[in-house]
Amino acid sequence: MTFTKNRLYIGIAVVIVVLILLWLIFRESPVVVETAKAIRGQLLVTVDGEGKTRFRDKVTVNAPVSGKISRIRINEGDFIPKDYMITDIDPNPPTTRPPSETENRLNPYAQKVYAPISGRVLRIFEKSERILQAGTPIIEVGNPNTVEIVIDVLSTEAAQIHAGSAALILNESSAEPTKARVRIVEPQAFTKVSALGVEEQRVNIVTEFLTKEINFGDNYRVDVRIIVWQSNDVLKIPSSALFRNGEKWNVFVLESGKARRREVKIGHQNSSESEVLEGLTEGETVILHPPNQLADGASAAAQ
Repeated sequence: MTFTKNRLYIGIAVVIVVLILLWLIFRESPVVVETAKAIRGQLLVTVDGEGKTRFRDKVTVNAPVSGKISRIRINEGDFIPKDYMITDIDPNPPTTRPPSETENRLNPYAQKVYAPISGRVLRIFEKSERILQAGTPIIEVGNPNTVEIVIDVLSTEAAQIHAGSAALILNESSAEPTKARVRIVEPQAFTKVSALGVEEQRVNIVTEFLTKEINFGDNYRVDVRIIVWQSNDVLKIPSSALFRNGEKWNVFVLESGKARRREVKIGHQNSSESEVLEGLTEGETVILHPPNQLADGASAAAQ
């Protein structure tokens, strides 16, 4: 009797081991997925683009008369006050000077050229002495306190922007973006050919800095984000978790090792995040970039 019982126990154990092995062999392997939490926080909807700085007050000083210009002593980047004497132009230049005379001698016939505004010297077109014609550009002066940024955007995007809209200037040299605001949305669009050869209607947006402590010169390239909507308390998820099921937005929620498809209602979106109005609660885990083989109820495991 004891021998019979032992054989029975051994047989049961063998069956259990075989069943476990079969389950391990034929069980569904979980799909390894990337996940993220639904969280509450700030969401910014922006129109992004590349812009260039310019000095709003910028003057090109031209030669008032034809003649010989004296050598300009200032350098590009120098700050000069209004009415600073830049150079002089002699409409009746004398013959070659004798060695005993210096080029700094007073010329009673020369017409002096003055700076019309205070500002920084941006360009010097004529550095050395030479004969030039009236109207020839000599230097360019700009007021650094009037620096602004011009960014062109699609006309469909410009309709969302208005004067006073907040903007962020992304500067690689600073950890925090520089704050700015839209000064004007130009009223007329223009045609521009994109890099793909497509004609687009675009509009210039002019923004101004909110602080004078900036380190931008004229014609600098900058990345700009113009804020068209924002909230500091929304339920949001990465946009990469969303996919279409017919006309509805859906996500896969990871619950107890299973991927559960869930319909959600989406509000505002930017390039990376989406506002969730219905269908999710804070703290739930969604699957990012759901693979095609993932089905409702399939086994899934987070990376």
